[in-house]
Amino acid sequence: MLFFKKKSLEEEKKTQQQDQRIPQQPDELKTYPQAWIALAILLLLRIATSVFQFTYSVIPNVAAEAFQVSLTAITWLSNLQGLVYVFMSFFTGWIYEKLGVKRSLILSGFFCIIGSGIRMLAIHLDPPSFALTMTGQIIGSIAAPLALNIMSLFASIWFTENLRATAGMFVASNYGAILVMFMVPNVTKSTHDIPMTLSIVGGIALAAFVLLLFMPAQPPKPPSLVSQQPRPSFRQGLSLLAKNYHFWVVFLIQGINVGISIAFGTIFTQIIAPYGYTDAQAGQINAIGFFAGTIGCAISGFVLDLTKQHRFLLKATPPLIFFSNLGFYLLMKRDSFLMILYLTIMNQFVVSFLVPVSMETGCETAYPVSEATTSSFLWQGAQIFGFIIMAVMDGLRDPTGDPANNMQRALLLLTILTGLMMVLAFMFNGAMARSDAIARRTVDSPNLPPEDA
Repeated sequence: MLFFKKKSLEEEKKTQQQDQRIPQQPDELKTYPQAWIALAILLLLRIATSVFQFTYSVIPNVAAEAFQVSLTAITWLSNLQGLVYVFMSFFTGWIYEKLGVKRSLILSGFFCIIGSGIRMLAIHLDPPSFALTMTGQIIGSIAAPLALNIMSLFASIWFTENLRATAGMFVASNYGAILVMFMVPNVTKSTHDIPMTLSIVGGIALAAFVLLLFMPAQPPKPPSLVSQQPRPSFRQGLSLLAKNYHFWVVFLIQGINVGISIAFGTIFTQIIAPYGYTDAQAGQINAIGFFAGTIGCAISGFVLDLTKQHRFLLKATPPLIFFSNLGFYLLMKRDSFLMILYLTIMNQFVVSFLVPVSMETGCETAYPVSEATTSSFLWQGAQIFGFIIMAVMDGLRDPTGDPANNMQRALLLLTILTGLMMVLAFMFNGAMARSDAIARRTVDSPNLPPEDA
């Protein structure tokens, strides 16, 4: 009996030594259900900030009448949004680093509520105060960069590698713009309807803020291999980006693409109004265009997650954007509602398709710089271009042309810019450093489980 007992103990010791040589299996990398809840709340915040941003730009004639100002003054309400976005984007990466995702988004919701409240107060004064409205617009505009620049960071914290682009496309998609294009022109028929419209906008902002208070702060465990790796600090990241030529090529592509989209969408009503189209018709076309953009963004995220063909998609999309803008320049005329609608659908689809591609490509080629820093600069560039392009387009209006106040010269500018973007895309040949890091990590640790699809 002692012999068998001794042998059993020796075998057990030998087995324990063998077990120690076997690598321990890490926890499975997965996307938790809480991620989809957090994403839904972030989407509501994005809707609130977009509805706030476009409230007056989709009803420029009614707004100009209410405040007794020019159309250019109404355009400047959107220009202010762009200026605030550019300024705040210098700090969003640092804010995310210091406050974390949840508290940064709560701060965004807070500014959106305050801005909405000030604008509601301004419209109830007698006469309505345009200066106070601009003050509210400035304060509320702080919310947008905090809610949008977080896109890539949010996706990397909450979602696995195979869902990151899909999650990012939901954040990038402008559902709020779709809502405001349909709702505001149809609800706001005259100046007397503006107070009710602003109350609806404020209600959406309040709902988003309340839900943010209950949003999960982070997943139970990191869902991504890359998200577990140490990253450079905000200042170190800035230094690395400054030396990265390939990142700046993507920066220009993203800036031109989204900048044109911002400018075009903001003053679209003024572009087609000289040809006899109403604010309601412009709102319908713009809303359908934004819906097409949402579909394009969704398909882009899915295709990018499935194929990981960042470079190919970055080069293949800009030519389609160029030809759609050329169509606007050549075919803008009276009694062409369906043609303008078709071009808008085509244009917004491909423009939005490129957004997740350029954002993810920027984060790939900038790695190991944090997604918070990278995405902040990419969106900041988009707003800089949007502000400049919008200001130049407004200056290219032709008051004495046929028809009066047509913007054909502005449409030619957009065609030229999209041609430049196409050339830049063909030039890009940066490394996919983040994907390469994941591949190396998997090779170095062969027992790591694959991330869920």
